[in-house]
Amino acid sequence: MEEAVGWTLSMKVHLIVSESCRSFGDCLRDLDAKGHIRGDFILLEPGVVSNISLLPLLKRHSAQCKADKGTAMTLVFQECGSGHKSLSPEDEVCVALSQKNRVLFHKKTKRSNDKRVDIPLEIFLENPVVSIRHDIRDTHITICSSSVLPLFIDNFDFQTKDDFVRGLLINEDILGSTIYSHILKGSNYAASVHNWRSYQSISMKLKDYWIYPLTPSSKRSRLVPNESIVSPTSKVALSAILCRCIVGPNVVIGEKVTIQDAFIFENTHIEDSAIVSLSVIGSDCLIKKGAKVTVGSVLGKGVVINENSLIENILVQATESEHDLAQPEDKLGDAAYRLRADEDEEDLEMDKILAKRLSRLHFYDATSDTEYETEEELSDSDVLSRSDSPPLDDTKVFFTEVIDSLARGFEDKLLCDNLILEVNSSRYAYNITLEEVNYYVIKAILIMSYKLPTGGQYFSKFAQLLNYFTPVLKNYIKSQSSMGDCLQAVEDVAESGEPLSDKWAIFVVKYLYEKDYLSEDAILKWFANVSPESKMWSQVNRFVEWLQEAEEEDSSEEESE
Repeated sequence: MEEAVGWTLSMKVHLIVSESCRSFGDCLRDLDAKGHIRGDFILLEPGVVSNISLLPLLKRHSAQCKADKGTAMTLVFQECGSGHKSLSPEDEVCVALSQKNRVLFHKKTKRSNDKRVDIPLEIFLENPVVSIRHDIRDTHITICSSSVLPLFIDNFDFQTKDDFVRGLLINEDILGSTIYSHILKGSNYAASVHNWRSYQSISMKLKDYWIYPLTPSSKRSRLVPNESIVSPTSKVALSAILCRCIVGPNVVIGEKVTIQDAFIFENTHIEDSAIVSLSVIGSDCLIKKGAKVTVGSVLGKGVVINENSLIENILVQATESEHDLAQPEDKLGDAAYRLRADEDEEDLEMDKILAKRLSRLHFYDATSDTEYETEEELSDSDVLSRSDSPPLDDTKVFFTEVIDSLARGFEDKLLCDNLILEVNSSRYAYNITLEEVNYYVIKAILIMSYKLPTGGQYFSKFAQLLNYFTPVLKNYIKSQSSMGDCLQAVEDVAESGEPLSDKWAIFVVKYLYEKDYLSEDAILKWFANVSPESKMWSQVNRFVEWLQEAEEEDSSEEESE
């Protein structure tokens, strides 16, 4: 980060420790008992990253308290389009607001579970104007009145902030407290790190300067592309390849190392020819020569991975586990042990669930990471209309939903017919043309090959992936026009800059041709417009020459007959 600003040099931080606290509610009750807080205060939950000025929010809350003596909280939300990839399911919320931004209804939702939200009818009957917002997310910043702590004291059922909000809305007449909201817009940004997805999202926002003036300090050279962040104190070998990664301080990266879609914490050493992708590497780790760490793996502090080892889809810690579930085969090295779930058998499924979530770290598409925000300062206006922000690009939102649907279907082995219905539903929702659907569906399937483990089994795994999506391919590649859309998707993915195999493009084109998804005429017509300077041309040229020779032989045989 940049050097500390002047006002932080005189700031004093007091740590209050209480070993008896077991929940968020216990912490607030302990603060009240110790009498440290007597007036309005700002509640920042763990992991908050923000560039907003908190003083105007505090002043606005104080003014609201004078207008409404029962004001307990002001919840701070961030405007964020529904379905945006930076929106973590744990932060997605649906609220109903009055004309004065009073919270009438509040519900945390998850797109994967909740299909509907039931809002009580009396809310609409008792309020002349009601705004329903589902385009916002929780920032985990709350402005609190002095009455908040006593309310936690009087109601021991309140263990979390959501419990508090729910309890006040349900028992408003009894408790006599109200809740208001403030929605951040424009260049104001706030979010909280509470899982790997939010960690990745915030890291990417920081990298792309969306949280200015909070900016990363990073090496800038031909070794470090703009899509990566590398601490100035780290050392990167000349032949190393970095792609969409974040590297902490004092990291040493050896020759011919490949790091893709990964996070490397401080003091880690990655030796020559090692590969790290779609994973998180903790501090003080050592990944020895030729080792591979991939597909959603997480290494804890001090882990040592032996030479030429393969770490795939698991959690690893430096010390031996004391759990009864530990097995002899969990030892991966002298300082590397697989971490399994706790003793509860139901938690065994959490290994798979966590691995699936982590394996999606790679779904970062630079073309769909635009924040459609205006450069506005924090305004004192009471009316913050969503119409002030430009609309999201429907094709990009559609593409994101297609990726999520197909990835979930492949991981859970759902029926492809159901996936086709989901894609078509999204198509009509966003008014996407047939050509765009063909292109983006094929591109989404091909992008999924990024997370396949590299090595001798790569193409067999790739074939299994394509075989699974056979019904989807048949449904969207039906005509000469759709074949052209398909080939354009193949070309764009091949030229995207991803570290793909040298034979990736020819494998895909030959597979689609041999399965009769692509005709000879469609391939020849498309290849005539491919640049001879491109990767695609160099990979597919020999196959196209073979097709042309076969076509000429067929023509000669027909003439002789």
